[in-house]
Amino acid sequence: MRIHSRPILLAVAIGLALSGCGESTSSSAGPGYKQATSPDDNQDTGNDNQDTGNDNQDSSNGGSDTPDSGQGDNQGTFSQQKLIANLTDNVFTPTFQQFANKASTQPDIVKAYCDLETAFDPTLSDEAAKAARDEALLAAQNSWKETMVSWQHAELMIVGPLLADDKALRKDIYSWPDTNYCNVDQDVAYFAQGNINGVPYDISKRSDKRRGLDALEYLLFNSNLDHSCSAAAAGDILAQWNTQDEQQRRTMRCQYAVEASKDLKETAERLMFEWAGDQGYAAKLKNAGESGSEFATVTEAVNRISDALFYMTEELKDYKLATPLGLFANQCGTEICPEAVESRYAKHSIENIQANIAAFEQIFLGQGTDSDDTTGFDDFLDNQSASQTKDVMIQGIANAKAATAALNDNLQQALNEDKAGVTNTHAKVKDVTDQLKNDFIQKLALELPKTSAGDND
Repeated sequence: MRIHSRPILLAVAIGLALSGCGESTSSSAGPGYKQATSPDDNQDTGNDNQDTGNDNQDSSNGGSDTPDSGQGDNQGTFSQQKLIANLTDNVFTPTFQQFANKASTQPDIVKAYCDLETAFDPTLSDEAAKAARDEALLAAQNSWKETMVSWQHAELMIVGPLLADDKALRKDIYSWPDTNYCNVDQDVAYFAQGNINGVPYDISKRSDKRRGLDALEYLLFNSNLDHSCSAAAAGDILAQWNTQDEQQRRTMRCQYAVEASKDLKETAERLMFEWAGDQGYAAKLKNAGESGSEFATVTEAVNRISDALFYMTEELKDYKLATPLGLFANQCGTEICPEAVESRYAKHSIENIQANIAAFEQIFLGQGTDSDDTTGFDDFLDNQSASQTKDVMIQGIANAKAATAALNDNLQQALNEDKAGVTNTHAKVKDVTDQLKNDFIQKLALELPKTSAGDND
C-alpha cells in the first residue's frame, strides 16, 4: 500500500539508518557453492507442528488450492502474484544489489587503510602520517557501517539461497549470533603465516566464524590487540601472539581485514548470482504455481516470503533485545549484560535494529523502488477483510520505530543508563511479533515457520 506521508524507499530507509551511525568447517567459492552444515546452528522452540488450521488454503482464490489467477477476488486488483513480483523485484533484489555494491567497495577502502598501517612507524614522531592512518581507518570503519546497514535490511529477507544448506551462504556473510572472535584471531595468524599445516591458506575454505561482516567488525573496531582465546583454545598458532610488537599485530590484523573484505565481496557476488541469475531464486518465486515450478501453489511462495519476516521474532526480539536485557540467559547470567549485545566493538546495535524494523516495514507495506507498485502484505490483509489487523500492525511498527529512535548513544550504554527505554523497545517489538504469529498468520491462512512457534518472554 502506498502511504505518501511516509515513503520508505530502500535508499531513503538506509540513508536514515546511516544518519544515526554511532554505534573448522570448510566451503568452496563459486556459483555452484555448497557448504557443509552444522546441526546446532538453528534453534527449535519445540512447537514445530503448530497448525493454524488453514495451511493449504490459497486465500486469494476463495480457499482453493489452485494457482492464483492473477486477479483478486475480493478487493481491487490484488493478487498474490502481484505481491510476490513487487517484493521480489522492487524490495528484495534492490536490497541484495545494494549490499553487493557496498561490499564491492570495501576491499579498496580497507586496503588503503592497511597500506598506511603497514608503512607506519610508531617510533617516529610523524603526526601527519598518524593522522592519515587514522583518517583511513575511519573511512574503513564507515564503509563497514554502510555495508552492515544494507545487510541488516537483507536479514529480513533470508529466503532461497540464504536459507539453503542451513543458511550456509548467509553465515559466510554474517555468522552472528554464532560469532567466534578467537577463530578470527587464529586466522589472522594463519593468514600471516601463509599456510595451515603446510596447506596454503584459503579463506574461502575456512568456516563462517572466521570471515564475513562480524570478523571485519572485530578487525576494524577492536583496539585491544591481545587475542580473544582462552589459553586452552589459543593453540600453537597464537602461543606468542600477545608478546609480539603492537605495530606488528596491527599490521597482521589489517592485512587479514583486506583478505576478509575481498572474500565478502565475492560472497555478495555469489548471492546475486544465486538470487538474480537466469535460474535464480527470484525467478522461481515469480513462477510459483506454473507447470514445473517447485511451488505447487502461489501461496507456497508467499509463505516462504512471510517466513523471512519472523527474523523479527527470534533474532531481533529475543537475541538482540531480550538476551542482553537478561530476559534469557546470557554470559552474565540472567541480568543486564552489555557484553551480550549484537555489535560489541562497532557499537552499532541500535542502527542494526533500526534497519531490521525498516526492512520489515518495507516488506509489509510493499514499498520499494517502484512508487507505482506498492503491493504488500497490508494489501493482502485488506483483501482478506482483515484491515483491523493491518492497522494494528502498522501502528505497532511505528511504535517500535519510535521506541528504538528514543534510545540514546549505543545499546551498551542504554542498557546501563536507560533500562526502561530498552525494555520499552523490546515490548514494542514484541507487540508486532505477537500480531505476526497470531492474527497475521491466521487471517492470511499461512503457516508459521517451524522455529517461531513458541515465546515465553
